[in-house]
Formats: sequence, structure tokens, C-alpha cells
Amino acid sequence: MVFFLHVELPSGVVNFVFGVGPRAGQALVTHPEVNVISFTGSTQTGYHIKKATSHLSVKLSLEMGGKNAGIIFNDVDLAKCIPVLLRSCFLNSGQVCLCTSRLYVQRGIYDEFLQKFLPEVRKLKVGDPFDENTKMGPVVSKEHKEKIEKYLELARQNGHEIVSGGEMDPNVKSTKKGYYIMPTVILNVDDRSKLMTEEIFGPVVCIVPFDTEDEAIERANSVQYGLCGCIWTENIGRAHRLATRMECGTVWINSWLIRDLRMPFGGVKDSGIGREGYPYSEEVFTEVKTVCINVA
Repeated sequence: MVFFLHVELPSGVVNFVFGVGPRAGQALVTHPEVNVISFTGSTQTGYHIKKATSHLSVKLSLEMGGKNAGIIFNDVDLAKCIPVLLRSCFLNSGQVCLCTSRLYVQRGIYDEFLQKFLPEVRKLKVGDPFDENTKMGPVVSKEHKEKIEKYLELARQNGHEIVSGGEMDPNVKSTKKGYYIMPTVILNVDDRSKLMTEEIFGPVVCIVPFDTEDEAIERANSVQYGLCGCIWTENIGRAHRLATRMECGTVWINSWLIRDLRMPFGGVKDSGIGREGYPYSEEVFTEVKTVCINVA
């Protein structure tokens, strides 16, 4: 059963301003009567907003990019893990700030993981998002497709192993509906590579092996982003240890994308400032006032 709640807000409570960033957005964030800015988008634009408002008395809440890591230990149940990881890597063609784009797999199960994960990637049907059989649709624009393809070319130039999966719907391919990137896995990538440090924001995931807890957390924290991460292990003590050490705003244990609007949401480092979700967003959207009365 579905219920619809109709609420009439007073005039002026919600306003929509349409236009591109340099014209509409720039005017809004620098307007002297705007005292709070909540932004969701790229890290580059977030830093532009910080710079543009640095001389203003304005409060900022910035939810920016991510380069999220998943750490998979030897003791994990791959039958439960892999379906969730497929979703976390390729949901919305990887165009979700919370998507997992770096997978660190403990060496003891690394080969087995690839043997089970890659066939599932190849089963993903790519095509018209209105087709109920489609598992992955297009990326948002021609420009974004070209950006993703530059990272794939970088992988080729550096001799990385590229495994493309999925089956393109021939009807979509022949009519060129949208801009498509096949779900892609890249192996043998150095942690310093742009493939591992920059947000690609597409259906591309890099998978590398690791040996120890300390190594895994050090490598997971080695990027400038810190939005979210996931840890897969049957050892609850290990899960708590690494969750504490993981430099990000949200950590999922044996899961991904569990969301509740009452949970604090946001990132650290280049992934953002502030937290969304009541009551954690009160600090940004309200002011605490002190009133003293002499009653003598």
C-alpha cells in the first residue's frame, strides 16, 4: 500500500533557480544575502565554492567526490559478497559518489575472487535503461564518456590488464541510444596511478591483492578522498579495528549502501565538509543563540 502526503509550504520556502553553474550557481553562492550553502557535486566545484565564498560570512556543507575502497579478506563468504560488490561497483553505470572503485582482495582468495567475480561482470546486460532486462545503462553525456575513455587509454598505455564485461544490447548499439561504457575491471594497477587516485565516476573498478590488515588500510587511506568504504570479513574484531582506522565518513561492514536519513552522511578530506541528516545537519542550518536575562 502506498500513501501520498500532500504538504503545502508557505510561499518562498522553496525556490528553484535554473541555469548553468557559471551564471546561476556563481551568482547564488556569492550573493550577500545567502548565508548557508549546501552543495553536492564534484570536488573541483566544491573547492571553487570555498574560494568564491572565502571573504563572505557563509556556512558551507559540501558533499563532494569519492574514490571508495572495498577491502575483502580471506574469510569472507564470496557467494554473499560478490553480488553486493557488483552492485557497489556498477550501480547507475558507476555514476554514484558512493560506488566502490578500488577493490583490495587478500592474496589468499585473490585468484578465486577473480574467477568468480569476472564471469558475473560479463553477465551484466548493457542497454536501454527502460528495458527491464537491462542491468546497466549509459553514462550521462558524450563528454563524460570521453573522460572515462581517457582513463581506459591510460590503463592501456601503462600495460594494465583490462577486462571488459557485459553484453551490449544490439538494438541499442545499432541505434546509438545514449553513450555507453562497458563494465570494466582493471588489474595490476599501481596505487600511485591516476586510475587509483582520481575519481573516474564510471563503470570502472581496479582490483589488486594485499597481504596484511595494516597494508590494506594504509593503501585504502592513500588517496585524497574519504567519502565511504566497505570491509568484508567474518572477524568482527577486525571489522571494528579497520572501520575505526578507515579515513572516511561512512564504513559498511559486509554490506553497501545501507542508508537512513537520520544517519550522519558526509565525507572527510577532499570528499566534503559537514554532515547531512538530522540532527547532525543542525549545526550548518541553524544558529545557537544565548539569551541572558537579569531577573534581579
